Amino acid sequence: MIHQIIKPFTSIAHHISRKFKGKIASEPQSIYEIPRAIPQDFKPKISIIVPNYNHAPFLKARLDSIYSQTYSNFEVLLLDDCSTDESDKILKDYLHRFPQNTTYHVNEKNSGSVFHQWKKGIELATGDFIWIAESDDYSSDHFLEELVKYFINEAVMLAFCRTDFVTGSPPQKIWTTEHYLSSFKIDWKNTWIKSAHKLVNDAWAIKNIVPNVSSALFRNPKKIDSQLEHLWSTLKLYGDWIFYLKLIQGGLVAYSPHVTNFYRQHPNNTATKIQQLDIYYREQEITSQIMCQLYKVSHEALQHQAMEVYKHWKEHRGNSTRDEFSKLYNLDRITPECSTRKSNILMAAYAITSGGGETFPIFLANKLKLKGHAVTFLNWCGDKTESGVRNMLSPLIPVLERDKITLNADLIEDLGIELVHSHHASVDLGFPVDHPHVRRVITMHGMYEMVQPRHLPEVLAHLEKHIDQIVYTAQKNITPITLPSLKDKSIRIDNALPVHEINPVSRAELGIPEEDFLICLVSRAIPEKGWAEAIAAVALARKRSHRKIQLLIVGNGREYNRLRTRYASEFIHFLGFKSNVRDYFATSDLGLIPSRFKGESFPLVLIDCLFSGKPVLASNIGEIEEMLLTEEGFAGELFDLTNWKIPVKALAESMTKLANNHDYYHSLLKRVPLAAEKFSLENMVLRYEEVYRKALAI
Repeated sequence: MIHQIIKPFTSIAHHISRKFKGKIASEPQSIYEIPRAIPQDFKPKISIIVPNYNHAPFLKARLDSIYSQTYSNFEVLLLDDCSTDESDKILKDYLHRFPQNTTYHVNEKNSGSVFHQWKKGIELATGDFIWIAESDDYSSDHFLEELVKYFINEAVMLAFCRTDFVTGSPPQKIWTTEHYLSSFKIDWKNTWIKSAHKLVNDAWAIKNIVPNVSSALFRNPKKIDSQLEHLWSTLKLYGDWIFYLKLIQGGLVAYSPHVTNFYRQHPNNTATKIQQLDIYYREQEITSQIMCQLYKVSHEALQHQAMEVYKHWKEHRGNSTRDEFSKLYNLDRITPECSTRKSNILMAAYAITSGGGETFPIFLANKLKLKGHAVTFLNWCGDKTESGVRNMLSPLIPVLERDKITLNADLIEDLGIELVHSHHASVDLGFPVDHPHVRRVITMHGMYEMVQPRHLPEVLAHLEKHIDQIVYTAQKNITPITLPSLKDKSIRIDNALPVHEINPVSRAELGIPEEDFLICLVSRAIPEKGWAEAIAAVALARKRSHRKIQLLIVGNGREYNRLRTRYASEFIHFLGFKSNVRDYFATSDLGLIPSRFKGESFPLVLIDCLFSGKPVLASNIGEIEEMLLTEEGFAGELFDLTNWKIPVKALAESMTKLANNHDYYHSLLKRVPLAAEKFSLENMVLRYEEVYRKALAI
């Protein structure tokens, strides 16, 4: 059995085989399961954005419906766009009444578009989720309490409720979303969760099923991408529709009829006025083009949309010709955009925890998302999720958790997945889905060379049958791959990481003098990563060195718990997990990788150190030598293992030399930029996209 083969080498990675065969298999749920209530420990912060312009007559009803919400963990961002009525007085009144969770932001000049206000609000928001509560609408008091519970499911990107269209004073109901959306075969009387892929093809490609943003709660995207920002500067009506399509891509959408949003209709409604103009049809075409770039939209859905748009044209422009309509909206200008769509990828990681093989798929997923791919992230739940690592993943990427769902072909098809990219042998071999239209890519981060020889034939046979493309990062990764058919579909791609701003941690905060020679070790806390040997080497080096040497150790795990109580001292600093490891490398003088891990291939932490501007002292295993080599020499120093053991005395001698020989140290330091420039994330992602194209072409 393939699971029995996985067990010997998954045990190296936190002994997960029992969890893999037990919890994951015994507790499957439907990804579309409706949560009954909010767990007591689920109280995420919600940012409520209230964009206002000259809506004084409606503001009190709007704000009262916000501050009376039964869900209490929220902030309110009041945004006024240079109103000329009594809005300022009313908004300041609520600011003074609710100062603990309210801020007020007034534009000095009118922005010219409500979408500019949306962008401003999103950039100001500090919550996990956002509710854009337009200033002339109002809602049920338990709106947030009802919708927030759906986000317990990390694949749900947006939840919305039913809407009553109202007019007059007092407001009278004139229409409902049930009527507006009655042509779709969707149950609007009951709660549901559906995939974005299916929902777009069944309805959202044809009509904007969230006609009013006030009815929706969604994950905080943190920032608006450049394409959407440009569109928001030009569109008058359908900027919201495109925003939803981008936001939900690759994920799930939830609906509840148990609370109501009240959408006020009056002559000043932007949507009401624009529907009479040419721009309505032009924007419909632009929206459809964007939709085809983002989603695999069926021909039937596009035809249905065209029919609905022309129906609207005839109702409002009955005497106008079809030629006039085609100048504004034409399927022939929409369908070519389908060829520009990028693949729908399921990025499958062993766990969301520290470690190069675990964080690499996060960085890759983030970059692919930015380049327009639909990316869904599968957490195989092989180890406990670390919140700091979880926060590295883009909020626009939905997450599936393997221990909470049943993975099968129907689910993969419903999500529109076209390619699965996994990064750990237990996921590569244990992924339970075979689908004739889904391709498989794996990246070897250094495990297959540890498969016992007696199991290798079955492992290779499995890979030959199920895997379409293989990526490896070190030559040793590929040594077990002896079948010609597998070699033919294998390619080496060196790892890379994104460049980001670095803010060195203050040595004063760490209690470390500026003149001391500071070494930084960052890794998973397992024995094979050499923590104990590093501590011993530093202790020995301090006895020989004229300059004081100190060691930072960053990471969590068994060794952290075991060694911290024994060896924490004035010169050995155990810091636990840190997501900003480059800030710690940057305040140090030297990075240290004393690994004897046989699966070590192309350590990402080495790239982190180089990007922080510091040389590296490392064991000469995997591709570390090649990573440090430049045209002028090494951007660091290497030491050889002795029968896979770390030579503590030799390591201490290297530390002493680097701490005390100024000229030698600076000769290594000046080569760091030359080594760092080899690791271009852009080039790496381009090569992965080529691998995906090859796989999808099979």
